[in-house]
Amino acid sequence: MSKDSQNRYAVNRLVQDFLEYFGARGHTVVPSAPLLPEDPTLLFTAAGMVPFKAYYSQPENAPYARAASVQKCLRAGGKQSDLENVGRTLRHHTFFEMLGNFSFGDYFKKEAIEWAWELSIDVWKLDRARIWVTIYEDDDEAHDLWANHIGFPRERIKRLGRKDNFWGPVGDTGVCGPSSELHIDTGREGPDGGPGQDDSDRYIEYWNLVFPQFFYTDKGVYDPLPRPGIDTGLGLERLAFILQGADDNFHTDEFLPIRRAIAAALPKSADAGKAALAINAAADHVRALTFALAEGIMPSNDGRGYVLRRLLRRALTKMQPFGVHEPFLARGVDAVVNAMSARYPDLQPRAALVRDVVTAEETRFLDTLEQGMSRLETLFDDARKKKRKTIAGADVFQLYDTFGFPPELTREMAQDRGLDADMAGFETAMGQQKERARKSAKFVQGVERVSVVDSGSLQVGIDLRPDVKKTEFLGYDELDCDAVAVSVGDARAERIARQDEGEFVELTTDRTVFYPEGGGQIGDAGSIAFGENPLLVVDAYRAGERIAHLVRVTGGRAQVIEQIKSNRAGRLHVDRERRFATMRNHTATHLLHAALRQVLGTHVTQAGSLVAPDRLRFDFHHYQAVKPEEVAEIERIVNEAVMNDLAVTAEYRSYDDAIADGAMALFGEKYGDVVRMVSIDAFSRELCGGTHLRRTGEVGAFFVRQEGAVASGVRRVEAVTGTGALEMARGALRDWEQVAALLRVSPADVERRVRALLEENEAFAQRQKRDEERRAQSEAADALAGAEDIGGLRFVALTVDVPDVNALRSYGDALRGRIGIGVGLVCQSGAEKPVCLVVASDSAIKERGIRADDLTRKVGAELGYRGGGKPHMAQFGIPGVQEFDRVRDFLRGALSPA
Repeated sequence: MSKDSQNRYAVNRLVQDFLEYFGARGHTVVPSAPLLPEDPTLLFTAAGMVPFKAYYSQPENAPYARAASVQKCLRAGGKQSDLENVGRTLRHHTFFEMLGNFSFGDYFKKEAIEWAWELSIDVWKLDRARIWVTIYEDDDEAHDLWANHIGFPRERIKRLGRKDNFWGPVGDTGVCGPSSELHIDTGREGPDGGPGQDDSDRYIEYWNLVFPQFFYTDKGVYDPLPRPGIDTGLGLERLAFILQGADDNFHTDEFLPIRRAIAAALPKSADAGKAALAINAAADHVRALTFALAEGIMPSNDGRGYVLRRLLRRALTKMQPFGVHEPFLARGVDAVVNAMSARYPDLQPRAALVRDVVTAEETRFLDTLEQGMSRLETLFDDARKKKRKTIAGADVFQLYDTFGFPPELTREMAQDRGLDADMAGFETAMGQQKERARKSAKFVQGVERVSVVDSGSLQVGIDLRPDVKKTEFLGYDELDCDAVAVSVGDARAERIARQDEGEFVELTTDRTVFYPEGGGQIGDAGSIAFGENPLLVVDAYRAGERIAHLVRVTGGRAQVIEQIKSNRAGRLHVDRERRFATMRNHTATHLLHAALRQVLGTHVTQAGSLVAPDRLRFDFHHYQAVKPEEVAEIERIVNEAVMNDLAVTAEYRSYDDAIADGAMALFGEKYGDVVRMVSIDAFSRELCGGTHLRRTGEVGAFFVRQEGAVASGVRRVEAVTGTGALEMARGALRDWEQVAALLRVSPADVERRVRALLEENEAFAQRQKRDEERRAQSEAADALAGAEDIGGLRFVALTVDVPDVNALRSYGDALRGRIGIGVGLVCQSGAEKPVCLVVASDSAIKERGIRADDLTRKVGAELGYRGGGKPHMAQFGIPGVQEFDRVRDFLRGALSPA
């Protein structure tokens, strides 16, 4: 790549060219939408048109007739996934940027083709002799425009079928239409004659012009749209590769620093040429991870989070064969941020979080990667020996369940070796596991899931006022009100399941003071009086646009329903003490959220919450352990805000104004144009629909009861306020006094006495460890005196009576340090199911290429004793010490010269 072409066609300059060109032609420049789409049927935003999809069938709703954008896209799951091609080809990516110009019932094919050609030839100076054009086989209009209006050579216009040049519909029905694509002849290996013949890198599509002009109906008819549109997509990475004359997409000005950062992780002995495709894959994946994590999408075992975890683990498994055994993606994160934050400034403030997340995820997977790869190689060896073409589904599941290998990754690695994986068998094994888990977890004491139930306006019963579609909520300002019954019927099963035994009915009213469960806050309780006998309300929740009250029945459902029908009008009363206790915890939750961000960083975002009368629980994204002193500082900040008695206010604002004013919004939550913003002076601002105190002083006090991890990258704080905080303080004082009594010291001397006891215990443990090491050294020396010589390699095998694997490793270390060029086997003698260690000295590894993990894999393949480890030490289990001689004899044979 020449310096001139790199500067003239730098990625940022190409973006500027594109947006200025279409901006000058009446297009509104629209910022990129998030990777997390509003469409719930999509995993990620995978194309530039996704944010505009609705405007093609209803262009009158579009806020502009023409638009241009540079859209962040991610294709790593679902039908549009490019994942398995990344690292195998020179042009595929998971994360990429799509330049696009769009028309919603305004201009059509003539302008789209004309402008694409003008920008390609007149602005970017592409060699017109290298360009080929494809069109849909029946699109004579597009052919005429290219051939006669543009004057493009007819011999380089190719008509292709529906698979290549027809877009949509996305579902069974919807907007669709033909397309025309611009391709560049790269001159690489491949057949002559233009695109559409194979999937080589000879002809690369760089711009796709889609003409959405039909609506495909459920009757199988293509109805012409009254106002057809334009949807184009120009891949920025491919454009840069073509214009800069780079070797591929990964060697452009923006990608090269990312690639170099990944390549720097290779050991000096690695062949960078052979590792090129692995480096490309890891560079692509770290870019996708950086952008997705910066948006708050976190790794998990399902949905979008699973896609991220799979990307990260794929990057590690690609680099592992080239000697990369430590976390390395954080350096790639820094390179992505440095290369792309000029256009995406939101990356910089989230960089620290992204680094923490990828490093934590890498460390977690690397703990099992060596063993998993060892197990996988054993499976591949077994398949080849037994002439099988498929890895069994049960084995694919074991790799996933035990070692964290995504099944798609196992299949990909199998395919790289000419094998396949039984994915249907994997799904069967996964289903069996889920069923076992379901049966064992029908009821777990103390585990709660609070969510909004919104399943229709009436369960089973009588709709007394079908004209009332929505319940008016008065509970922000009142705790009592008069109301009219709207519907009454059987209660929902999922609601009854949360209660103690009893009978229940569900009642909705035209207005209510009962807060319906939502936003983590549990529903109110209280009473409703229809006539003389009050009814006990134990929960409130949303049912469509109405608010439902779960009413406990004491005299039979039929009698209560009749009572409500007869009276219709009732008096609603919320349990004041319960409501105010809940409000204390909700306001304290906002204080806690703000304090967490002050102490841990602004990357902290909410991952879930529970606000109940007796406690609060707050889950948040953070990838490091929270230090005790940090917890203490968080607690101090919250209590300082409580003592300062700050004003708590709520107001309705436009969403944009509230965000501009610093309000925090829940990531992934869908908000309307008008939102409720809860402010605690200048300390905290959040979008929230819950109930709150008037001033922070009413919280009383705030104590953290517990802090810890609940999932990878998610931590939880549990806390109490008010009387709960007072009871916690009293309980802690009682416990301290009881400990003092047990230690026979005053409360003031407890810490000193405990420290002394810990020091004594540590000294005793150290003496035991030294004694064990001396014993290991002595017995190893005795065993080495009788070591065998196998072709110049020393081999020794022994059994030892030790209680655990840690003690066994002392013997392994002793052998490694004394054996010279050699291999040792040491097994437990007294255990019911003994563990065995294979050790290889450094000189055996370097001079003979003999590795403990390789030997262990061979033991597994031949004798069936599965295990794994590292080059210098690996372990496996045997069913009994009587198997020791068999293992020793097998290793002796494996080490013997052929």
